[in-house]
Amino acid sequence: NSTRNPFSVFTYRLSSDAILELLEELRADLEPVTRRSHAISCMAKLLSTLHFLASGSFQRTVAISAGISQSSFSGVLSHVLNAMSRRMGRYIKFPRTPDTLDATKQGFCAVAGFPKIIGAIDCTHVQLVPPSDREHIYRNKFITNVVAIYPGSVHDSFILRNSVLFQKMRDGEYGDGDSAYPLHPFLMTPVLNPTTPGEHHYNVAHIRTRNIVERTFGMLKSRFRCLDRTEGALLYSPEKVAQITVVCCILHNIAKRHGLEHDALDVEENPHRPHVGQLNAAGLQTWANLIQSHFS
Repeated sequence: NSTRNPFSVFTYRLSSDAILELLEELRADLEPVTRRSHAISCMAKLLSTLHFLASGSFQRTVAISAGISQSSFSGVLSHVLNAMSRRMGRYIKFPRTPDTLDATKQGFCAVAGFPKIIGAIDCTHVQLVPPSDREHIYRNKFITNVVAIYPGSVHDSFILRNSVLFQKMRDGEYGDGDSAYPLHPFLMTPVLNPTTPGEHHYNVAHIRTRNIVERTFGMLKSRFRCLDRTEGALLYSPEKVAQITVVCCILHNIAKRHGLEHDALDVEENPHRPHVGQLNAAGLQTWANLIQSHFS
């Protein structure tokens, strides 16, 4: 059964069917520009890139396995990453239609009874070797989510506020974030010092619901070991590491679409810094109403 080819899933993290489907989509971009006899085929380009992302191996190791030179593979990697990045909007979409919103809310509610949740937000760290002139802003901090355009020293709440998603969120639908994020009418965060039964019940449901994003990070880094710090830092520019991260997220969604599960790593992150700032009155009122109506 090509859909569940064990070698394909182990080596490339995608089934044979998923690889063939992706190959057809990328073929126009990956076709060799030369007709010489030793031109690298589209399939070889795609498989060697998938092997690199899945294994976290050095370029030289992957190139030898693919039967091409390291310099050739360096060009192949950039070629495939660019082709995949151009298709980000096809594979990474926030639910916006009534049907997808309803399905998302129902799925989250089934986890722990938390109503009207349309997403869980967090950041994770992908280790790189920072450029020497900007080293201080990358060391031991979080980087961005799928957008992947900010250095690690930027606070989670800043990333959210400057995202397109922040501008599109609306009252009556909630995102689920940890204490690193500010409370808003559309972003529910934990009660830091719960005192009532309702607040305790709210926190339990909140944590169970938000754990989905932690497990997703664990699965993503287990599936694509190039993102896992135990395999060492990615020896590329921050811009290319951001591109690699986005492409791994695209491939993760393709794997999920084809029903391919994967064990999750225990992702150890830096302790979250609680958001400190002016309390949002509308957020506090939404928070109180939600606790009273659903958790008390």
